Amino acid sequence: MAKTKTLTQAQLRAIREELEAERSQLLHQVADLDAEADVKNWREGGFDDDPADAGSASFERETAQSLSNHARRQLIQIDDAIRRIEQGSYGTCERCGERIDAARLEALPHATLCMDCKRRDETGR
Repeated sequence: MAKTKTLTQAQLRAIREELEAERSQLLHQVADLDAEADVKNWREGGFDDDPADAGSASFERETAQSLSNHARRQLIQIDDAIRRIEQGSYGTCERCGERIDAARLEALPHATLCMDCKRRDETGR
């Protein structure tokens, strides 16, 4: 595989700004989803003890909670990427130590594996 170039400081700053903006959006999303999943809000929202209402409310709460958990996992990945930028290890594959292609980082700024290692990870080889 051909070696890829090291990211410039300007590129790293731009990536960090993008990650921080995404992080801010996710924090708001988590807060909104957590509020939506809060049982107290559903009780105060006028849902009565009708089984259909309770089933719908339960489904919507579970969906909000699932989306919130997904957003939290993304936040962890973003925080890890920001930490790697600060430590100077951003863009280096955590498995093989090679540089991660800039196009991959552009598409997935919190990527921790190069494409070769990611493929191996997915195929179990």
